[in-house]
Amino acid sequence: MGKILLLCLAALSCVGIGVALQCLKCDFTVFKIPCYTTTVACQDGQLCATIRGHAAGHQMIMKKNCVDQLKCNSNDTSSWAGVTYVTSYSCCEGDFCNSAAGARAQLSLATGLAVLGAWLSWGL
Repeated sequence: MGKILLLCLAALSCVGIGVALQCLKCDFTVFKIPCYTTTVACQDGQLCATIRGHAAGHQMIMKKNCVDQLKCNSNDTSSWAGVTYVTSYSCCEGDFCNSAAGARAQLSLATGLAVLGAWLSWGL
């Protein structure tokens, strides 16, 4: 019985392979005010990102979404209404890694199921 359970859990852990990367999307917030997030599936060639806009040395705006890998870990400088601001793109890999808690705090479904299965089979 335990071997069958472990085999099922191993199969379930592979279910996510080939599925699009899932990220949090926050359209826009200012001055570090929490914003409403939704889930978005990235397209090929995109990663999860937190995008921050800085002006005069202060973080002014923030959003979360999928971005093209070419934008990752880069900065853009722009001006609007006479104010120069820098937009920085911080990317990460892994489902919902652009959450406030960060990638290390995320526990994937596959990992959780594997741990649960090992615990159940050890107890049986």
